[in-house]
Amino acid sequence: MNRVRLFNLFLFSMFIIFSLFVFRIREYGSDSVDFQIVLRLMAWGGGILIAFIYFYKFGFRVSNNHELLFVAFILLAILMLPFSMLPFRSFVVVLSYAAFYFYFKYVKSRFGDDFLLYSISLSFFVVVCFSYFYYLALPDLGRHIYWLNDVLFVSPRMSGVFSTSNAMGGFCAVYCLFLLHAFNKSIISKSFFIVAFGLSLIALLLSDSKTAFISFVFSSLFLYKRNKFILFVILSGVIFTSLLIIYAAFDFYGFLEHVSRHGDPEEVLTFTGRTYIWPAVFDMALDRPFTGYGIGVTSLALPTLEDIIGYTPAHAHNLVLQAFFCLGLGGMLCITAILGYNLVVKCKNRLGNSMAVYIVITSLFEASFLSGVAGYSIIPVIYMVLSKEK
Repeated sequence: MNRVRLFNLFLFSMFIIFSLFVFRIREYGSDSVDFQIVLRLMAWGGGILIAFIYFYKFGFRVSNNHELLFVAFILLAILMLPFSMLPFRSFVVVLSYAAFYFYFKYVKSRFGDDFLLYSISLSFFVVVCFSYFYYLALPDLGRHIYWLNDVLFVSPRMSGVFSTSNAMGGFCAVYCLFLLHAFNKSIISKSFFIVAFGLSLIALLLSDSKTAFISFVFSSLFLYKRNKFILFVILSGVIFTSLLIIYAAFDFYGFLEHVSRHGDPEEVLTFTGRTYIWPAVFDMALDRPFTGYGIGVTSLALPTLEDIIGYTPAHAHNLVLQAFFCLGLGGMLCITAILGYNLVVKCKNRLGNSMAVYIVITSLFEASFLSGVAGYSIIPVIYMVLSKEK
């Protein structure tokens, strides 16, 4: 690999690492600003600058209609900035989306898809290693923290360098998909794949994120051709599901107690409280159906729901509903179009198809990339839209 490629590998890796890290180094609950936002702004600003110089020299064009929908979403988010509850905060969030998009497009346009996959494989590995360090050496930082009766508890669930264990699980699920595809295309070595995939899969299980794990299992099936192995996996899943149904039929509440995280059947019946969140968020969104409340302000706008549902949710826990809440009907239609495009246009890129399945599944119960500033969850979306061929 020549010096130019090594230098760009270093720059791209630093961009991803600085953009993904969410250091929890402050006193829990503190609103003071620390250096993490400085690192992120440096990464976003540097990424956009490098991409701008390249596209200014060689030209910029949207390669397919799916990408055009994503560009339309970014433009809509910019147009809606004046209507945000906190315009500057929303601007920073939109800046993060644009930075990921332009820099990823720059790397793919200049160096190709293989280099993009290789760069992500290496930089994500650094994030996984730091997450294990946090989890093992600094448990107060690397594990999920929650309040119970005004007492702060540290759970065994792994959150690593991320703010929540669900984010850690989602990151590992995405990384495992990238690793499987990169190994299938012989982009990474077998030894690196075994180490990186093993660490990521263990971290995924330690995060105890059921949504991330289920999304990974189903979306990984789309990385391979329909062979006997895939049929065996599907058949095993059907048998396992049938056994669960039989168990639930004989002892329904006992089954719910076993599958719930805290032994409470109500957690499962309400999708861990989502059935309370969805209608409350929808009612709030109806108060501002055309403008929304702004991107990145959900955690600040939703505290008014505490009196309704008993606690403050961080986001709407559904991507389409989150888009409606943030950007109104226009945002909801735009996000629906981005998701729906996968149903009408076939993609030869297996990882692109796998990412589409992953995004759709996670979007049912999480806000995905719209929960705040761009992180790991924006990467599957960008890869998905860039992988389409005319």
